Amino acid sequence: MLTRFEITTRSPVLDGKPFGSVGPYEQLEGSAHFAVDPDHPRNQPIADLQLAPRNADGHVEFRADIWILKPVDPSRGNGNLLYNVVNRGRKGILTTFNLAAGSNRPATESEFGDGLLMNAGYTVAACGWQADVPPETPDDQHLMTLDVPIARAADGPLIGPVGCEIIVDAPVDTHSLGSRYHHPYEVAEGTEDQAVLTVREKPYDAPQTVARDSWSFTRLDDGRPGIHYPPGFDLGLIYNLVYIGKDPVVMGLGFAATRDFISSLKYDGDNPTAQEDRPRIDRAYGFGSSQSGRFLRHLLYLGFNEDENQRQIFDGLIVNVAGGAMGSFNHRFAQPSRHSSAHFDVFYPTEQFPFTDDPQTDPVTGATDGLLNRCQNRNTTPKIFYVNSSTEYWNRSASLIHTDIDSTADIQPPDCVRVYHFAGTQHGAADLPTGPNPLPGNPTDFRLGHRALLIALDNWVCGECDPPPSHHGKIADNTLVTPTGSTFNFPNPPGLPRPTIPRIPRRLDFGSEWDSGIISTEPPQLGPIFKTLVAAVDEDGNEVAGIRLPEVAVPLGTFTGWRLRSSAMGASWALIGLSGSWLPFAPTSAQVAEGDSRAPIADRYSSRDDYVDRCVEVARSLVEERLMLERDVERVVDRARRMYSWAIDQTRSC
Repeated sequence: MLTRFEITTRSPVLDGKPFGSVGPYEQLEGSAHFAVDPDHPRNQPIADLQLAPRNADGHVEFRADIWILKPVDPSRGNGNLLYNVVNRGRKGILTTFNLAAGSNRPATESEFGDGLLMNAGYTVAACGWQADVPPETPDDQHLMTLDVPIARAADGPLIGPVGCEIIVDAPVDTHSLGSRYHHPYEVAEGTEDQAVLTVREKPYDAPQTVARDSWSFTRLDDGRPGIHYPPGFDLGLIYNLVYIGKDPVVMGLGFAATRDFISSLKYDGDNPTAQEDRPRIDRAYGFGSSQSGRFLRHLLYLGFNEDENQRQIFDGLIVNVAGGAMGSFNHRFAQPSRHSSAHFDVFYPTEQFPFTDDPQTDPVTGATDGLLNRCQNRNTTPKIFYVNSSTEYWNRSASLIHTDIDSTADIQPPDCVRVYHFAGTQHGAADLPTGPNPLPGNPTDFRLGHRALLIALDNWVCGECDPPPSHHGKIADNTLVTPTGSTFNFPNPPGLPRPTIPRIPRRLDFGSEWDSGIISTEPPQLGPIFKTLVAAVDEDGNEVAGIRLPEVAVPLGTFTGWRLRSSAMGASWALIGLSGSWLPFAPTSAQVAEGDSRAPIADRYSSRDDYVDRCVEVARSLVEERLMLERDVERVVDRARRMYSWAIDQTRSC
């Protein structure tokens, strides 16, 4: 439970600017202090919780950073909490729903965006959940973190195998033992010679051992443990270091922090620890994107949508770009920022059975399970939107959330779930290009869809009306196909060859103690693959299934959710983790490259105005389907004008 709020900073939003009838907002920052009973049934899923130190009451204590954005007058809010599961300590919810500039401590007009959430009266909040996130990095300030205890055995420190995968895109000879900027696990003293470094070209190739005397453990300039390899890591090759780590933190307490923070805001109106800082909360909605979306899937699976007093936490969830994955969030020596992708980190527990909400049986292992089993059994299931870009079908096994385990038949999600695929999109939209670029990132921006879906979710939870039906490819009508098969009829235009190795998840065996959250086999033993599927495409290479935003429905080129690594990065045949592409059509017939079967822009649209009018027509249809807001149609017009002008001019510039 949450035992104490500690508000350290209170500031008016935009100098007290009123947001419609809701009035001014204020921003609170501080800490939440927690204590949980390791013996409580709702806390049993937390790995190693029994090995954490306890206070005089027999409870485990921990602390998290918190952030609350709320109406100064709580009675003028709409009663909705929109909770932001932060991504690696970074806030992103205003960027998504307010179309704001990114900031971990928003202060300016641009960092609050168009005020959609505030004008509607939402309380927005976040709580740190990832214990290896530092408070700041050279590139990011005000990261939200979690302080949790270290698990210890009765006879001393815990040690165990830790996997560290390394891929570099530029020449280096030193690398952290952790992912990105996170705190790695220290090497256990006296075990340095037991560490093994291997290298392989492709994800599931047989590894080659790197001579032990050719590398050493070291310290980075910031003090973190690292590895020094004087010959230098080869670009694009996959290095995997397995060493004996020590002092694992109880990482799974991030689920308890999330649960208990929201529970306190939602239910503890008379709790003196909340005092006047408690906003009015009638309903709690959660939003998590990418890593944070996978966290929400994992939270549901472990049963953390119920607090210790048997009360439901989230009433509705938007699980964004998580695909069919969970994560390395709740086991000994967990590394939450690791995530399996087509070319790297394939040995981490990202795509884990079960994938679907209702139970299925894995024909290989015989296991029967469903993501929502615990919620359904305890009557704590929220309304859920699973939202994915095309990248998640190519690189995060998204098809497995709506097919059977063998990918031979479609399945119907439960009534409380909708599945939305925004066709022709990448994991997060790229900026519109402004200068010469033969292959810009995919700029198709499905945040406009998210803004409408939030209103649809609220209406659904409040019982006003059902949300739009699911939109995604299906096996039954051949709009969901094998990515490397003949049914994926990609036109292969010059400059954009089709991928040959998409993400291929496999069953992973981490050893006999994995059910208890302990990895004893590192790297894991490899089992049979999980077959995944992708959306079928038309003659232009654009996806035919899912929600087609104006950019894709009225195309100026081919929009993909995948992109290949460049030759300068090495492994140029492999997918870049979460990027997509936009390969524009030629402006005129005279400019069509040899081998490009796609019709030029001039053959499709008579003018820029013609193109813009067609985009508006699509936008209006989406508004009628409640997949876009009327207020955002003008944004479609502006983007369409800029994209058309760039596409017409870019060939002459490149």
